[in-house]
Amino acid sequence: MELTLKEVAEVIGGELKGSPLEKIKGISTPENPKSETIVFCQSKKDYEKAKGKAKAYVVSENISEENFIKVKDVKLALAKFLAYYFPEKHPEGVSKNSVIGKNVEIGKNVYIGDFVVIGDNVKIGNNVKIYPFTFIGENTRIGENTVIFSGVHIYRNTIIGKNVRIHSGAVIGADGFGYYVGKEGIIKLNHIGSVVIEDNVEIGANTTIDRALIDQTKVGKNTKIDNLVMVGHNCKVGENNLLVSQVGLSGSVKTGKNVILAGQVGVADHVNIGDNVVVAAKSGVANDLEPNKTYGANLPAIEWSKWKRIYLYLLRLPELFKKLKK
Repeated sequence: MELTLKEVAEVIGGELKGSPLEKIKGISTPENPKSETIVFCQSKKDYEKAKGKAKAYVVSENISEENFIKVKDVKLALAKFLAYYFPEKHPEGVSKNSVIGKNVEIGKNVYIGDFVVIGDNVKIGNNVKIYPFTFIGENTRIGENTVIFSGVHIYRNTIIGKNVRIHSGAVIGADGFGYYVGKEGIIKLNHIGSVVIEDNVEIGANTTIDRALIDQTKVGKNTKIDNLVMVGHNCKVGENNLLVSQVGLSGSVKTGKNVILAGQVGVADHVNIGDNVVVAAKSGVANDLEPNKTYGANLPAIEWSKWKRIYLYLLRLPELFKKLKK
């Protein structure tokens, strides 16, 4: 598809500098610019890489090019362009190879792919798309415009809101890791609760969200969860959270609004994290975190021989402290 620069400027809401009738034939990256495309430059370094090699540019400052579009936020402009130029398309219809239980309500314009299995008493809203080899357990509710990609497993009694996206391999509603441990041995606690996924949530591939013991595990509106994230039973994840890959939340963790947990952050059970908290990658959270602060206790990679020397000093710290006390 070809677009004039005037059309591109209208789509992304920018100020055009150059020929409005000049056409572009797609998009390319600053690292690999192509002559007939437009390049979105989020920094001066990006522009220097692509300088003079593309048909047009999207930037936040004026540049010495014949054709460019100036915007306040290049990344937002990129999101608008991609949504317009590459709109997501889905199949339609209900496959004859799917298995649909009793008393299932299916809305309009729904897609149910091959070998999807849907349990009894499930309600599926309008425009929902369910890709092949997905399992939907009994009594589950799925809101309109939700997309569930192939190989997702959703256990019984799960509630999923509108405009949710769940990627391949995700498991929603498996039993929480809860046991009685005593003289009688290790006895499983039968988890009878549910999972609630609110509107506009995205759940990455191979992420797991466990059902509550008795009440609900909940993920708040507009929260985005990356691949390979673990959300334990009874957790309450707040609105507008970002949980990056390999984050692990133990049982009954509660996060406020606008929380960011970077990659491989681990949170102990029953910890409360306040609004607007950011936790740096690979940090362990053992206690409640106050709102509006950034936390972190990670250890970046260090040259190996240097780290071995540092480690030797760490082992000697108790001895040194004893000497100081004397």
